Amino acid sequence: MKNTPIIFAIFIATTAFAQNRIGTGEIDKLYQTYCAACHGEDLRGGEGESLIDDVWKYGGTDEDLTRVISEGILENGMIPYKGVLTPEQIRALVIYIREQGQLAKKQQVEESLKPQDGVFQSEDHQFTLEKVLDGNGIIWAIDFLPNGSFLFTERQGDLYLFENGKKQKVDGIPAIWQRGQGGLLEVAVHPDYQENGWIYLGYSETVGATENGNEAGMTAIVRGRISDGQWVDQENIFHVPGEFHTSAGAHFGTRFVFQDGYLFFSIGDRGRQQMAQDLSKPNGKHHRIHDDGRVPENNPFIGVKDAYPTIWTYGNRNPQGLDQHPITKQIWSTEHGPRGGDELNIIEGGKNYGWPTITYGMNYNGTPITDKTHQEGMEQPVKYWTPSIAVCGIEFYEGDLFPDWKHNLFVSGMASQELHRIELKDGEVISDEIVLKNQGRIRDIANGPEGSLYLSLNGGSPRKGSIYRLVPVEK
Repeated sequence: MKNTPIIFAIFIATTAFAQNRIGTGEIDKLYQTYCAACHGEDLRGGEGESLIDDVWKYGGTDEDLTRVISEGILENGMIPYKGVLTPEQIRALVIYIREQGQLAKKQQVEESLKPQDGVFQSEDHQFTLEKVLDGNGIIWAIDFLPNGSFLFTERQGDLYLFENGKKQKVDGIPAIWQRGQGGLLEVAVHPDYQENGWIYLGYSETVGATENGNEAGMTAIVRGRISDGQWVDQENIFHVPGEFHTSAGAHFGTRFVFQDGYLFFSIGDRGRQQMAQDLSKPNGKHHRIHDDGRVPENNPFIGVKDAYPTIWTYGNRNPQGLDQHPITKQIWSTEHGPRGGDELNIIEGGKNYGWPTITYGMNYNGTPITDKTHQEGMEQPVKYWTPSIAVCGIEFYEGDLFPDWKHNLFVSGMASQELHRIELKDGEVISDEIVLKNQGRIRDIANGPEGSLYLSLNGGSPRKGSIYRLVPVEK
C-alpha cells in the first residue's frame, strides 16, 4: 500500500496530541446544541448555573452529573435528556464538563508552579532542576547500576551507558522495529546484577509477519550483559509468534518489575482495543514469567482453553508505568487512557481491568466509547485522571534527600507536562500534588543512588530528550 506511511503518520500525529485537545471535537458541538443556551457557550453560566466553578447544587460526582443530565431537575428548569441523548453521549458530556473545569483552572495552577529564581516550591520540599545530560532522541527509560552509573534508552533504537560524566553507546543490541510509539523502550537491571550481570531490554520487534498487507510487530524482551561497550551473552526471554503481531504503531506498554524471581511486564492493546478482553491474545495485558523466561505453572490462566499462558491481568489499554511498593510489595501500574480515563491500578493476578468495556474516557475526536464506568467482574481504578494527563513512567521514592516524600509514588504526565506526587494509605490515594509543570514531557522517573529523583524530559520538534535530577534546596 503506497499510502501506508502517510496514513500511519496521520494516525501517530492524532494520538500524540490527543490529550491536548480537551474541550474540542464532536462533544463540543453536542454541548453547544443542547446545553449552551442555559449554561453559556463557555460553561460559565447564564439562565443555568456555571459548570466550571466546582459548586454543585445536586452533587458533584460523575454519577450525580449523569443523573441530572439524564433525569433533569424540572423544578429548576433543567429538562431531562434521557431518550434525547444516548447514555454514551451523556457520559461524554460529563467528561467534557470535567475538561472545561480543568481549562478554567489551568492558568491558576501554572502560575502557582512557576519557579522563583530557579527554585520550585512543593508542599513539603523546595528543589531545583539540574541537567545531567542531553540525548539525541526521545529518552524512554532510565535505570541505575549498583556503582552509581546508569543506562538509558532512546526510542529510535539506541542504548547508552552514562558513567563518570560521559555517555557511551552500547553496540550489538537486537534489531529494533521503530514504528510510531514503538522502538527501544524499557531497560532494567536485574536485582542480583552484582552476582549475575543481567540487563533486560524491552523493545518492539518484527519477525516478517504482516497484517492486512502491512508490516507488523510486537513487544519483545531479551537479557544480556555489557562488556567493553558491547552487548553480549544475549538470551531471549519473551517473544510473541508472528500470528499475534499487529501493524499498529501504538500501545506497546513495555514496563518491568522484578519480584521474587519473577518478571512482570506490560503490553498495551496495540491499537486493537477489543483484544484486551480476549485471553487468547497477548496484547492489552500484564504478564508474569520467571526471570529466565520460563512460564510459571501457577499463572492464573494456565489450563484455560486457548489462553495465552503468561497473562497475569487483562483488560488493560496501555500500561506505561509499573513499580513495586517498597513496603507492601504491591505492584502498581499506570494505564494511559484515551481522552480522559488515565488510571492508577494495583495489579493482581487473574483480574480484569475493564478496557474497553468500561472506561472513564472517550475517543480522541470527542465521541463516546461507552457509557459504562462500572461492571461486575471488572476492577475499578484506585484513581483516574479525567481529563487525561497522559501518564507514563512511575516510581516510588526511596531516597533520603526528600524525607517527607519517602515511599510516595511519583507519576509522570507527558501531554500535561506534569510530575505528580501521590500519597497513599492502605491502598488508597489520600493526596495528589503536582510538583512540577511545563518543563517538558515527562516519560520516566528513577531513584538515583544519592537520593535524587531523575526525570526523562522530552520536547522540541523533532523531539529530543534530556535527563534532569531534582536537587533539594533548604527552605
